[in-house]
Amino acid sequence: MDLNALIKLLPSPAGAPQALRLYRVRLDVDWPVDEALLAGLSQDERKRCLRYLRTINQLQFALTRLALRRLLAQETGLAPDALMFELGAHGKPVLSLPGAPVFNVSHSGAYALIAIARGGQVGVDIETVQPMRDVPALAEQTLRPEELELCRHGQDVAAFFQLWTIKEAVLKAWGVGIAQHLSAFAATGLARGELPLSIAEPDRWPATRAWALPAPEGYAATLAWAER
Repeated sequence: MDLNALIKLLPSPAGAPQALRLYRVRLDVDWPVDEALLAGLSQDERKRCLRYLRTINQLQFALTRLALRRLLAQETGLAPDALMFELGAHGKPVLSLPGAPVFNVSHSGAYALIAIARGGQVGVDIETVQPMRDVPALAEQTLRPEELELCRHGQDVAAFFQLWTIKEAVLKAWGVGIAQHLSAFAATGLARGELPLSIAEPDRWPATRAWALPAPEGYAATLAWAER
């Protein structure tokens, strides 16, 4: 099992911090969820992995965590299995290591995204674009008026999922609960590359930038960066 073959370094979007690294991990492999695969995970990660009922979900979780450990090991010089994690105030994992890089992870379907950075906070999200009957209702519940216009009140499913990845990525960069802060900002355009944002209370939040990322067909993805 060659984990390195599944990890691809992506080009950072124009204007992103130089210290930021962005990776995509392929999860569409048929590997057994056995002791050899689980060996690189912590006891807590093993338990979380095996809580999933479906083998495919166990495999996706394990591969994402193993890839994260390998990439963070490259950044810190520590062995992958020596890395220790703790949870922030809103459940965002951080490394238990002074001066450690920040990171964020998202996975959906056959892909995971991993962002690693220094000097700020990072958020990333990838979503499978899924035509669903309840997209218009979900859009009305989660988006601000200007965002509803961008996705035609949920009728443009691809635009809705791009907007959702923007919400997730920015709020993950801020390190706050997503459900409670959906109205804290709005994406005012769906441009390729850097995205225009309107923050409701700019004095409350750090300076923030976001970029729509190129994604495989059928997916939407966003990267966000917040100054400390």
